[in-house]
Amino acid sequence: MNRLYELRVSHCRLKPKPHEFSYELFMLYLNLDALDQTAKTTRGLSHNHWNLFSIHDRDHIDLGIPGGIVPNLLAWLEQQGKSFPEKPEIYLMTFPTVLGYGFNPISFYYLYSREKKLIAVVAEVVNTFREMKLFLIEDCDADGIWNARLKKNFYVSPFSDPGLEFDFRIGAPEKTWRVHIDDYENEERIFLSAIRGKAYTFSSKRMLWYFLKYPFLSFFIIGRIHWHAFLLWKKGLPFFKKSDRKEAQQDLLRPYKN
Repeated sequence: MNRLYELRVSHCRLKPKPHEFSYELFMLYLNLDALDQTAKTTRGLSHNHWNLFSIHDRDHIDLGIPGGIVPNLLAWLEQQGKSFPEKPEIYLMTFPTVLGYGFNPISFYYLYSREKKLIAVVAEVVNTFREMKLFLIEDCDADGIWNARLKKNFYVSPFSDPGLEFDFRIGAPEKTWRVHIDDYENEERIFLSAIRGKAYTFSSKRMLWYFLKYPFLSFFIIGRIHWHAFLLWKKGLPFFKKSDRKEAQQDLLRPYKN
């Protein structure tokens, strides 16, 4: 079932100097197999076309396989040694493109079996160079939280070494939704990020309301990223140039051409 999630996103840097902030946003939770139909029946939403809000295949995983996001994601999963006897139902949690401009720092793919059982989660992380890296989370604990500690090997921020580790703890999207992605350095947690959301019925009316409540969503996201980068620079945090740590940037999609 498609849903809208209204969220509070919070970041808290612990080292080398403290810095924290939070803000409210919203994300779409959409069945990818029904994306075209959803776009046709939702006022203000399009798939691969300009609108108030839109979902563009180009903003997500693309290995050059025709057919859109789903076949490309399944091909990537096969490359990771993950295959399915039956094609899973895939939902995408993401920020929409707004008035033709989109930036998705993170999206999530939720894969369900025919019996509607959640069987895997994939986090899709994008940096400001528009490079992309996917992380497969396969383990689920007794509380229903999908978790993995994975080497980042990705240049996400000039104030964060790409050689750190991501600690993913991802909940299933239900009436509420919670995600934690923390950074670890030598077993020490140095950065905390969290997304906490509440589900709402997916409708044209609510989409149009969110356009008024969160105007220029994509511009807001990229603007906040650069504003807080400026504040960190003013605080004198160590700055990592992308070209200085090429060896710690691996398995990228859409690699930036220096």
